[in-house]
Amino acid sequence: MRFSIFTTLPPVGRSPDRVLADFREQVVLAEELGYHAVWIGEHHFQPFGGGDLPNAILIGADVAARTSRIRIGQMANIAVWWHPIRLAEDIAILDNLTQGRIEVGFGRGIRGYEGPQFHPNADPKKEENRTLFVETVEVVKKAWAEEFFSHEGENYRFPAPETRFSHPMYPVNPQWQDGDRVIRLRVTPKPFQKPHPPLWATVSTDRSVSMAAELGLKACYWQPPVRRIAERCRVYAEVRSRVEGRRFGFGEAQAIMRGTYVAGSMEEARRDAEAGMMSIFAHNQSMRGMEIFLNPGEKVGPDAKLDWDFLEARSLLVGSPAHVIERLEEHRELCRPEEILVGYAHAGIDQRKTLRNIERFATEVMPHFQGSALEPSPAAVGTVG
Repeated sequence: MRFSIFTTLPPVGRSPDRVLADFREQVVLAEELGYHAVWIGEHHFQPFGGGDLPNAILIGADVAARTSRIRIGQMANIAVWWHPIRLAEDIAILDNLTQGRIEVGFGRGIRGYEGPQFHPNADPKKEENRTLFVETVEVVKKAWAEEFFSHEGENYRFPAPETRFSHPMYPVNPQWQDGDRVIRLRVTPKPFQKPHPPLWATVSTDRSVSMAAELGLKACYWQPPVRRIAERCRVYAEVRSRVEGRRFGFGEAQAIMRGTYVAGSMEEARRDAEAGMMSIFAHNQSMRGMEIFLNPGEKVGPDAKLDWDFLEARSLLVGSPAHVIERLEEHRELCRPEEILVGYAHAGIDQRKTLRNIERFATEVMPHFQGSALEPSPAAVGTVG
C-alpha cells in the first residue's frame, strides 16, 4: 500500500504566488519523506474567492522541475472540460519532460456550474456528460497510440471536414492524405511511458466504477465510507475481469483519497482542521445528498448532516497517529487498495501546520505499513472470476 499526497490548493487568505510557493515547499518535503506521488486536482470559478487550481498539468511541470523521484499525477483532469487533442498533447509533453514520472487521472466533474462553461454537454447531472467523457478519453488514447488517427463521434470529428494540406517539397502521403484532403491527424509528441502513463478515473457510484473498469482506467474513491468502497472494489474487479478475460485481483488498480490531519490527539485535530474539512463536505452534500456517504444497508433520518461526528469514522483520517493507523488498517483489510492519497492541506491551516501534517503522517503512520502487506483473503476475492 503506497502513500501519496493530494491537494486542490485550498484558499487560506494567501496571494496566488504565495499559494504556489507554499505548494512547491510541500512537494519537495513529500519527496524527501518518501511519498510515492503528488496528486493535483482541477477546479474553476470558485465563488468564495481563491482555491481554484485550473491546470494541474502546468503546475505539475513546475514541481517536476524541483524534484527528481516523486511521481506527479492529476486527480483529476476533468476530461469533459478539455479539448481532447490539447489534453493528449499537454500530458505527453509533461510525461517527456519528467521522463515518465506522470500519472493521469480523468474525471467527469462534480460541480454543475463549472462544466457548461467549457462544453454544453459537460454538466455532470446530464447523461451527455458520460458520453462526452468516454469519447474524450477515447480520442486521447487514439492520439497517443496511433501515428496517424481519425475519429468520428457524437461530440468530435477529427480531422475536421474539408481539412486540406499540400506542400511543394513533400509528395502526398496516403497514411494521412487523400490527394490534398487530410484524412488522419498526427499528434506529437507521444508519451514517454509506453503505451501511455498509468490512467485513472475518479469514481463514486457503482455506475462510474463499472465505466472505469470497462475503459481500463484505475479507480480512485474519495467520499464513500470504507465498507461501501469494498463493495465497489468487488464490482470493479468483476467488470474488469470480464472485459479483459483474466482474473483481476480484488483491490488491484484501486486507490482511496482521504482528508487527513495527524495531531497529538483527536481534540487537537478537530480544533485545527474541522472548519476547513467541513466546508468541503458541506458543499458536496448540497450537490449529492447523503447517500454517497452511507455504508451498505445503512439509513439515516431526514435531519442527518455531514458534520465531523458523522464523517470521522467514515471518510476521514484524523486524530492521533495510532488512531489514523487503526483506520488505515481497516481500509487495508477491507479494500486492499494499491494507494492511499493523503489529503493534507485544509482551508484555514497555515503552512507550518500543513508541513507538520505531511511530516507526521510520513514519520509516525507510514512506517507501520512498510513491508507488512497482507495476503488477499479468499472471502475478499471469492466473487471475482
